Amino acid sequence: MKRKILYLVILAAVLVCIWLADEGSEPLVLKGTDLEQQEGVSDYTGLIGIDDTSQYYGLFARTDDYVLNRGSYTIRLEYSATDTENILEVWDNGTKIAQWNLESTDGAELTKDYLFTLKKDSQQLHIRIYFSGTGSITLRTLSLVPEGTFYRDAQFLAVLAVLLAVTAMLLDGYWKKHPVSRERRLTFLILAGLCLYASAPLFIQSFKQADDLCYHLLRIEGIKDGMRDGQFPVVIYPEALSGNGYLNSMYPYLFLYIPAFLRLFGVSLAMSYKFLILLANIATVALTWKSFRMMKASRYACLLGTALYILLPYRFTNIYARGALGETLAMTFLPVVIAGFYQVLVGDQKKWIWLVLGFTGLVESHVLSTAYMAVIFAACCLVFVRELFREKRWLSLLKAAGLTVLLNLWFLVPFLYFYLKENLYTESLDWSGYSEYSINAAFLLDTFHTNDYRFLSLGLPVLGLAAVCVLWIFVEKKEEAVGKSMAWNRENRFLTFLFWMACVLSFLVTGYFGSRKLMELLPALAPAFRTIQFPWRLLAPAGVLFIFAGAVWLSRSRVLYPYRKLIFAFLVGVNLLTCLNQPSNENNFSYLEYDDTTTVGHQDKIIGIPKSDATIVYPYEWRIDALADDKLTADLQLSDAEKVTVVEYEKDGTKATLTYQTEEEGQYVDFPLQNYLGYRAEDENGKELDVSYGNNYRVRVSLTAGGEHTIHVYYSQPVIFRISQALSLLGLLGCIAGYVFRRCAKRWAA
Repeated sequence: MKRKILYLVILAAVLVCIWLADEGSEPLVLKGTDLEQQEGVSDYTGLIGIDDTSQYYGLFARTDDYVLNRGSYTIRLEYSATDTENILEVWDNGTKIAQWNLESTDGAELTKDYLFTLKKDSQQLHIRIYFSGTGSITLRTLSLVPEGTFYRDAQFLAVLAVLLAVTAMLLDGYWKKHPVSRERRLTFLILAGLCLYASAPLFIQSFKQADDLCYHLLRIEGIKDGMRDGQFPVVIYPEALSGNGYLNSMYPYLFLYIPAFLRLFGVSLAMSYKFLILLANIATVALTWKSFRMMKASRYACLLGTALYILLPYRFTNIYARGALGETLAMTFLPVVIAGFYQVLVGDQKKWIWLVLGFTGLVESHVLSTAYMAVIFAACCLVFVRELFREKRWLSLLKAAGLTVLLNLWFLVPFLYFYLKENLYTESLDWSGYSEYSINAAFLLDTFHTNDYRFLSLGLPVLGLAAVCVLWIFVEKKEEAVGKSMAWNRENRFLTFLFWMACVLSFLVTGYFGSRKLMELLPALAPAFRTIQFPWRLLAPAGVLFIFAGAVWLSRSRVLYPYRKLIFAFLVGVNLLTCLNQPSNENNFSYLEYDDTTTVGHQDKIIGIPKSDATIVYPYEWRIDALADDKLTADLQLSDAEKVTVVEYEKDGTKATLTYQTEEEGQYVDFPLQNYLGYRAEDENGKELDVSYGNNYRVRVSLTAGGEHTIHVYYSQPVIFRISQALSLLGLLGCIAGYVFRRCAKRWAA
C-alpha cells in the first residue's frame, strides 16, 4: 500500500510540473526585429520602422510560416503610424484570408487587436504588413493570441505520465507475485537506459532543422488532413501545394499514422514527431535484443550488440542530421530481418514469421532499404542453397515471402499503380550518380567530435567488432569447430556470410570502389547506382551485419574470453560518446532573450516546419510532370468567364462543388486539383462526367449548356486499391487468429 501511495505522490508531482510548464495557451510575442523585414530600420530595443524618405512602398515585414489548428486567433499589434493606408494581411497556404487597414495613431503608440478564424488547420500561415509609402510606421511587437490553445502537449504528456505510473504499479505487483531475478531486472533497466540515452537529443526544447525533416513533417500533416478529408488509407494530401493536392502513396507511411493521430487531437507537430522517434528508439532496442536472443547469443552479446546498434553513429546521423525518417524506421527492423533469415536458413524454420515481421517493417518504412536487404539475403540463400532444398526450408522461405506480400498489398498496389501509370517526374530521382558521394575510407572510423552530429561512418566500436570477426575466422574458427554439431557449424557459416557481406558493403561506400569507371564499362549497372543515390546508405546494413557477427563471436571467443568484460566496457563506453554530438540551442538556454515571455520551444512548436533555403517542400518527382510552383493556383479557371456564370462554388480538400450556368456548348472548367488517377465527377443527378487533364494537369470537366447545373468532383480510390486493402486486412486477421489459436491450443494441452 505504501508503494502505491508513493507512486501516486510522484505522479501528482509530475502532473503539477507538466501544468506549470504548459505554454499551449500563451501568446506568441514577436518583437519587430523578430520579423522578416524587407525595408526600413531597426534598433536594439526590437523596434522596426520605415518612413516616406525611403521612397519605398509595399511589403514591409512578415512573420514565419505557422502551423495552426483550426479556430479563432487574435493578432495584437503594438505600433504607431501616421497614415491610414498601411495594410495588415493574413495568408494561409498561398491564399489571402483576411485584411485590415491600420488606423493612423498620429505618431502615438497604440495596441490594437485583429480577429480572424481558421475553418481548417493551416500548415503555412503567415502575417504580412504593407507600408503605403506615405508618412511613417513603426512596429514594436506583433503577438498571436489563440482563443483557446495553440496545442495540447501538456494534456498528452499528462496522459503519458498516468500510463507510465499505471504500468509501473502493474509491473511492481507482477514482480511481487512472480519474482524476477536480479539479472533480468538489471537487463530491463539497462535497455530502458539505452532508450533514454539514444533519445537525449529529443529533449531540447527547440526544434532543429535537418536535411529532410521539412518533407516528413509535411507528410504527417498531409496524412492528418487526408483523414479529415475522409480518406483511409490516405492517398492524397488535400491541402498541399495551395490546395491542389500531392501524392502520398509513393513513400511508405504506415508508422506516420501515429503522429498524424496525435495531430488530430491537437498535439503539436514538434511533439508528435519527437514521440515517433522516441517510439522508434524503444522499438529498435526491444527488437534488436529479441533478435540477438533468437540467434542464441549470450546476455553479454545481446547487451553489447543492442548498445552498439542503437547508438550507431550513422543512425544518429539519420535521425538528427539528415532527418531521414524512412531510413531511421527501416533500421528498426534490420535486426529482425537478420534473425528471421537465421531461423529460416539455419535455425528453427517454424519461426519464419519473424522474417515476415522484419520485411513488413522494412516495406512500410523505406522501399530502398527493403530492396538492398532483399538482394543481400538473396545472396545468402545461394550460399545455403543445399540446406534450403535438403531440409525443405524453401517452403518456410516461400511462406514468409507470400505472407509479406499479402500483408503489404495495401501499400504496394497503389505504389506500383501510380509509378507505372501516372505521369510522374521520376527522372528527378536520378540527380545523384552515386560516385560523387563516395566517402574517404579513413572516415569509417569517425566516432565522435564535438559541435557536430553528422557521421558518415561506422565508428570505432563497430570496426572493433569487425576485428573480432577477423580474429575468429583466421585464428579460432577451425580449432573451435572440432567436435561441434552440424547446427553449430552452420551458425558460424551464417555469421561468416554476415561478416564478408559487411566488408563488401563497406568497400562499396568508399572512394576505392571505382563506381564511375564501372558504370562506364557496364552501363546496365548505372540505374541501380543512381537509385541508391548516396553510397553512405549502405552503412546501415554494413553496420548491423558487423555488429551481429562480431558480438556473437566475441561471446564465443576463447582467446578474448578473459578480456570480454573489459572489451565490452570499452566498446560501449566509446559508443556512448556519440550522444555528445547532439544538436542544441545556440546558447543552450530555454529563453533566447532576457525579456522573453515564452521559451524557444513554444515558438518552434508553432512554426512547426523548419525549412532551409535549399528545401523542396514537396519534391517534384511525385507531382504530375514536375508541375512548378508558379503554375499552381487555388482559383477556379473557366474556359470563358464571359460565357460561363458561376452561381456557387465550394472546395473542401479533394472535394469541390460548382453550380453554374452557360448557354454555350464546348465550355469547360478547371478545378484547382492535380488530376491524379482516381478523380471522378458527377452532375446534380448523379450521372458520371468525364474527367480529363486541364491546364497544368488540373481536373477538367466539360460543362452542359442550358439552364443551371451542378458538378461534384471528388477523389475515389480505384477498385484495385480497395481489393488490395481487403486482402491485406484478411491476411492480418488470419495472422491474429492463428496466433490466438496456437496460444489457446498450448493452454488446452497443458
